[in-house]
Amino acid sequence: MRLSRRQFIGLIGAAGLAGCARTGLDKVAKMDVMPGGPGRLTFASIGDIHVLDARSTGIVNRAVDMINAREDVRFTVILGDLATDGQYVELNLAQTSLARLEKPRFTVPGNHDVNMRAKNIYGNYTKLFGDLDWRDEEEGWLFMGIDSTNDTKSDVSIRPDQLDWIEKQLEKTNKSRPIALMTHHPFNPQTKYRVINADEVLGMFAGHNLKLIAAGHFHGNQEEQSDGILFTTTACCSSTRDNHDGTTAKGFRLYHLDKDKVTTEFVEVVA
Repeated sequence: MRLSRRQFIGLIGAAGLAGCARTGLDKVAKMDVMPGGPGRLTFASIGDIHVLDARSTGIVNRAVDMINAREDVRFTVILGDLATDGQYVELNLAQTSLARLEKPRFTVPGNHDVNMRAKNIYGNYTKLFGDLDWRDEEEGWLFMGIDSTNDTKSDVSIRPDQLDWIEKQLEKTNKSRPIALMTHHPFNPQTKYRVINADEVLGMFAGHNLKLIAAGHFHGNQEEQSDGILFTTTACCSSTRDNHDGTTAKGFRLYHLDKDKVTTEFVEVVA
């Protein structure tokens, strides 16, 4: 009897499920199965745009145009501090500019995106940008975006609810899958503003394949390797703020992933 491709796949799937049932693996649907090794991709990150008014979106629009002009960029991650004071008008202006990105975008909030005068301090942000945390899988990689904010504080610890969220993600992640963590506050071992409980968070990834933590908050181009992890921060892309490291170049960063290796380059945007 000749089987169609669909029938053949159905039979293989049924046999696989039966085998799992026999061995007690009745939660096969929740297993993270990697379809081969990690591949290649390029993505962009931009952060600390600190939009205040319509005029301050100029540099953001130029960055968006430059990212759109690159065919190799798969998606863009915005690493927080989209606004100046968490006001709806500021975040809405940022959203209008970032919505011009032609490829998918992912966003994490920064401490300047929190409105402490509102009953729901994240309300303006979530209304325009969605969930505070997210998970995405691309080319065998796991990308995790996590809210690192603690009200409007500049020096923070990752909150217990966020630690729980990370733990749940790792429980359903293949330990060989390379992981990239996206957050506003930096984890770099030698950086200013390092997350207070950074070592506790990093310890949660023991036994997993964490390869990259990309952050903002510190306005400066930093790359640091430690224990097989690349830590980065990037100069701000803002006309309303200066860089913390004394440099004048503003811009965004490109990340080139080749299997489980990461290289980056800074792209200057003229304000």
